[in-house]
Amino acid sequence: MKKMILAVGAIVAAAIVSSCAGIMTYDGTPAPLAGGIYSQMSINTRIQDVTSSYTVVKNNVSAEATLTSYFTIVSLGDASFETLKKEALEGLDADDLIDVRMDVKQNCIVGINVLTVKLYGTAIKHKK
Repeated sequence: MKKMILAVGAIVAAAIVSSCAGIMTYDGTPAPLAGGIYSQMSINTRIQDVTSSYTVVKNNVSAEATLTSYFTIVSLGDASFETLKKEALEGLDADDLIDVRMDVKQNCIVGINVLTVKLYGTAIKHKK
């Protein structure tokens, strides 16, 4: 019985201590380092890829999303570029973003990991 309690305790302790994992981004930006009990970090990235003529609709548009993970067992949220882009362009007569900047902030306390992604950019309409 004592061995069973020790084994379960060791598994629970390992899950809690190892649950503040960094999240890798798709553009090659290095993932934040993991922290066992507490971690807080920020990273950013910039995206620029426009090859056609366009008209600026509005400067400094923004959007924000939050991802939450509980002990790396359950993860919730959508911070994809397309979701953030849709939110940033909402209500505007624009079809794309340029000068995109994304800030990512991660906070993790004892296995509850919250990642906040903020997107900033310039809304444009492509000329046809």
